[in-house]
Amino acid sequence: MNHPTPPGALAVLEQAAAHHAADRRRLHLVPSENGLSLAARAGHQMAAAVRYAFPAGQGGGENWAWPGRQDLVDIEQAAAVRLGAQLGAEFVNLRPVSGVSALTVALSALAQPWTTVFNLAERDGGHGSTRFIGTRLGLQMKDLPVDPASFTLDLDALARRLGSGPRPGLVYLDAFMCLFPVDLPGLRQVVGPETVIHYDASHTLGLIAGGAWQDPLAEGADTLGGSTHKSYPGPHKGLLATNDPGLAARLDEHASHFVSHHHPADVVALAVAAAEMDTHGREYAHATVANARRLGAALAGRGFTVCGEKHGFTASHQLWIDIAPLMDAEQASRRLFEAGIVVNAIPLPYITAPAGLRLGVQEVTWAGMREDGIEELAEIFTAALRDGQDPAVVAPRTRALAKGLAPASGPAEQVLRVALAAAGIGGGA
Repeated sequence: MNHPTPPGALAVLEQAAAHHAADRRRLHLVPSENGLSLAARAGHQMAAAVRYAFPAGQGGGENWAWPGRQDLVDIEQAAAVRLGAQLGAEFVNLRPVSGVSALTVALSALAQPWTTVFNLAERDGGHGSTRFIGTRLGLQMKDLPVDPASFTLDLDALARRLGSGPRPGLVYLDAFMCLFPVDLPGLRQVVGPETVIHYDASHTLGLIAGGAWQDPLAEGADTLGGSTHKSYPGPHKGLLATNDPGLAARLDEHASHFVSHHHPADVVALAVAAAEMDTHGREYAHATVANARRLGAALAGRGFTVCGEKHGFTASHQLWIDIAPLMDAEQASRRLFEAGIVVNAIPLPYITAPAGLRLGVQEVTWAGMREDGIEELAEIFTAALRDGQDPAVVAPRTRALAKGLAPASGPAEQVLRVALAAAGIGGGA
């Protein structure tokens, strides 16, 4: 199609370009987002963005119902092998298009209707969709007990609750609020060998792949799943993984029905991100945890109430700030945004205020931030929140940090300017 871009389409692109330009001047500390490299984005400009791609079957040969897609099939199969090596999994399914897509497939495949399934309550950091989807699938959803003092499962309480009665069919570990790992060997001992344990690694996938978090499949989980764009610096997509061939077959079957088309351009992007993680993942994952702990200590040292202080603040990419002693969370989020920093103001487990600040350092770490940047970040928080400085006065400090991580002269910005100019927008973003 070589028609000129119509005015309505130009208006959309101009609005998106304006958002992009403003976005680049900010620092993003939302735990559920990450950067995506120029190389990983490139697939969305190729034929993969508009094609279906299905393998022919177990043999992996050309599918003559959908001919000419073998390159895309091969990329997907190689990506599954690479991701499997990073996650310690023999079987990897890349059909899910998001974390909730993977969640839905896992609940459907791993538990029959009326099965008892334990997961984390929302108040304890469980994902808000798990209970809804599980209930709609006919599962009997129950709360996993949590110890607020240790920020993790209370296995003694779980053992007392189960007593000598039947064990649940499935334990779904769905923490989207996570500071510390789960005692998976201890959980396995409590629930026994027959219970399926599924580990939703949406938030910690990149830390697992980089060896900076627990190793779920080696420690007792039967299956693992989640999204690929949080601590893992990939596209908005999902995956499922296991070492059990029977469970793998069930996941494959249910995924094939819940997801008919799994977006080959996103698969290409994930394959590129996986290769990048092979090269940079270990250093990045460990730097992410170090940055999170460093920021926690820096904020606590400046008078902020940082959850988990007795345990080192965090072992993941997340930090939780009880901001109520200074102001309500929404006001704090607004002031930080005006200063150029994007955070989550949401309910936090185990604090009395309606909401706190949930921070994640994975995106700035992937972009290259290290110790000096973290210290300056803590100073900006202090100026904007504790000391009451005008956020507009503080904002240039944030822009300076952001510019250092993503200069306007970088290759990604040059490519974007060329693409916008080709579409009819001069100057780009």
